[in-house]
Amino acid sequence: MKIQRLVIFSLAALVSVVTYGQLTRPLGLGIVKSDINGAGLFQPQMHVEGDILYVCTHQGLYSKDLSSDESTWQLVGFKGIPLQNYVRKGDDILALRYNINSSFLLLLLDGGNTYEDVTPETFRGNSNKWSHEMISIAQKPDEPNSLLISSFPEGIFRSTDFGQTWDLLLNTVSKYVGYHPLNPEVIYESYGEDSHPILRISHDAGQTWQDHSLHDHEIYNAVYRMAFHPTDPDRWIVGGGGCVYTSTDNGYTWNTQVFPASDDRCLTPWYYALYDNENSEIVYLLGFVSGKTNVIYSMDGGNSWSSQIELINKTTTELVYDLKQYENKLLVFTESDVYEISKSELLAQTTTIRSISTTTTEKPSKTYDLCGRRVQGTPKKGVYIQNGKKVVIK
Repeated sequence: MKIQRLVIFSLAALVSVVTYGQLTRPLGLGIVKSDINGAGLFQPQMHVEGDILYVCTHQGLYSKDLSSDESTWQLVGFKGIPLQNYVRKGDDILALRYNINSSFLLLLLDGGNTYEDVTPETFRGNSNKWSHEMISIAQKPDEPNSLLISSFPEGIFRSTDFGQTWDLLLNTVSKYVGYHPLNPEVIYESYGEDSHPILRISHDAGQTWQDHSLHDHEIYNAVYRMAFHPTDPDRWIVGGGGCVYTSTDNGYTWNTQVFPASDDRCLTPWYYALYDNENSEIVYLLGFVSGKTNVIYSMDGGNSWSSQIELINKTTTELVYDLKQYENKLLVFTESDVYEISKSELLAQTTTIRSISTTTTEKPSKTYDLCGRRVQGTPKKGVYIQNGKKVVIK
């Protein structure tokens, strides 16, 4: 068997410091920031459908072909309308508006030329009550007609006819709501603010709910948007204020990791979690503090985390809206733009000293490149990840 020499050493010897301009590339959307009242509750989302990125903005729904560097942004529909999110059934797009005057559900018609207001009368009864309080919408993976909407502070509503009618499912303070993608009978709802962390889970399509009292962090108390392991339905992860919550039993019990008070990670609300699409042991957390967008990552499924990496600092209030991925890139949606980030460059930021050098006659059981892709066969010369550590194979 061919003998390979593995050398593991510090970041300074491995790569030069990657600057902000090298690590992130703005995609030039340029119409994200909203000047409407109550913009703190404006939380637009994005979707990756095949090679196409769809982004909700305060000026409508826009798309871009990610497979071509030459592609430009195109208006899909809802021109001039501030959108939070959308769900799709074939060519029909039902958008959740950042609602004004109790108008918050809009249905796109005629391939994007027109739309109609389909907000149920149930929600129009008190414009002040519903204004600016419809936060998130979710679609059941195996039943496109089945939808959930979270209303702050009224609770969760469910529709089984693609938004034509709605019924109250759970009367509680709610902000984020979603289905388990591998087990759609499981529903979660969470609340992310400076209060007692709220997480409720139903394992029977909303008939009964389990209330989880998670760790009360002394600085921030919150539970944000859930991420689910792509193949193991038992593994969940969600960020909190200066902490991370993980479950390995389908949401029945939870472990809390609190970052120490002396650590910058303790000061950050970690709004978005994401499992890597090619190596599910890699997990990303995205948040922001003091106008700075930050990310940390785990190479072991969420057991240990990198130091904090500052990604974007374009404005004094660089709000973070969403985190998605496309092939070997992360897509970070903030108040100033959508940014494309190389995973390999990101993962090369925080290599730590493990040893001087070792020689082995056995190939490690799992080897990944810096994009998180499993390497088959004998690795060539280069930088790789083995057993959660960066190595150089010569």
